[in-house]
Amino acid sequence: MPSTRYTRIEITQEAYMGLEAEAVLQGKTLKKLASDLILKSISAKALKFVQQSSKSFSGDEADGQDEAHEIGGHRSRISENAEAIQQIKDLWSQIPRPSQREIAKIINYPASSTKYQIKNMLERGELEE
Repeated sequence: MPSTRYTRIEITQEAYMGLEAEAVLQGKTLKKLASDLILKSISAKALKFVQQSSKSFSGDEADGQDEAHEIGGHRSRISENAEAIQQIKDLWSQIPRPSQREIAKIINYPASSTKYQIKNMLERGELEE
């Protein structure tokens, strides 16, 4: 899977200040707002190219998993994905238990998010150590 980090771009000071102000008004991060604004502003032809390119980066198997927990083109939070939560519980109960990193790969979420969710589930007593 390709990295979600890309080359940095430079913008004018005025554009940056406007982006910051708009991000505060909309309650979004700079990254999220800038991405939304760019994707809303590009041509339909460019957007189609981007969508086709992103599909080619993920295999057929991964496509089904991504679609299973995407809402409006954006991945749902792991805590809001009942299927992912159940998968964590099922995998956690296996003997031998997969590592937290392995669980993250299986449910197709970042390891950091998965580890955080597992920690919270342990604290709430939903999982046993």
